[in-house]
Amino acid sequence: MSAADAVATIPDGATVGLGGWIFNAQPMALVRALIRKGARELSLIPAPGSIAPDMLIGAGCVRQTACVFISFEQFGLAPHFRKQAEAGTLKVVDLDGPAIAGGLRAGICDLPWMPVPDLGTDLPKHAPEHYWPLPHKEGERRMLAVAAIKPDVCLLHAQQADEHGNVQYLASPFFDAMLAQASRRVIVSVDRIVSSETIRRHNHLTKLPSAMVDVVVEAPYGAHPTASPTLYRTDERHLKDYVKASARDESFAAYLDRHVRGPADHAAYLDTLGASRLSGLAVSETNLAE
Repeated sequence: MSAADAVATIPDGATVGLGGWIFNAQPMALVRALIRKGARELSLIPAPGSIAPDMLIGAGCVRQTACVFISFEQFGLAPHFRKQAEAGTLKVVDLDGPAIAGGLRAGICDLPWMPVPDLGTDLPKHAPEHYWPLPHKEGERRMLAVAAIKPDVCLLHAQQADEHGNVQYLASPFFDAMLAQASRRVIVSVDRIVSSETIRRHNHLTKLPSAMVDVVVEAPYGAHPTASPTLYRTDERHLKDYVKASARDESFAAYLDRHVRGPADHAAYLDTLGASRLSGLAVSETNLAE
């Protein structure tokens, strides 16, 4: 279905998982559709991300986030995440990698919590609802219980799927498979729909079988401005423009008007970028699309 139809059933206040990894495979077509929908009061659980969670925060869609980090790496700190965290308008629950991974595993197994090693941080003091110490004997390694993570829905981006919803990753799936298994509903955008014969011919690439997927959205360049590994690179110029526009409320509103709220859909968004811009990002290498 379309991106708009896919996110239409996500209610305000929902807990939303976001897949990808920093500047790779952020589900941007779905994020922009969610902003156009006017989503509010969301609780975000992003894998270590960048523009996807930051844009939702800047657009006023998010009430709180539980995350390891949201960063723009070489382009600096995530502007809206930082601004709202400092202002206290965004509740931030600091989690470490084991808490995200352990929480997702607990969600997958339908357990209330999962044990993880105690790394000796003070995170349990700041997020006691997510961490609590487990009994241990003298000499044993200290362990923490971490609360299950069960998003109402997760938004993911992959390279291809067939008409049945078997989703393939041509590179790392990052946390996406775990997010999909732990979430009650799974929406995946893909750069292209391929035949079932292609899926069967390269079945080792199928990380999300159709039984785990509720909706597939065909969205070429659907991760832009982040990369879709093996298909196109990160649009660093666009990321720089985003960070620059985020410095002031007026310029960020203009950015959203041009790239998010103005275009009627994903195809119209691509038109704002232009064919030459997109073709310059394409990766020229053999992949398994044929």
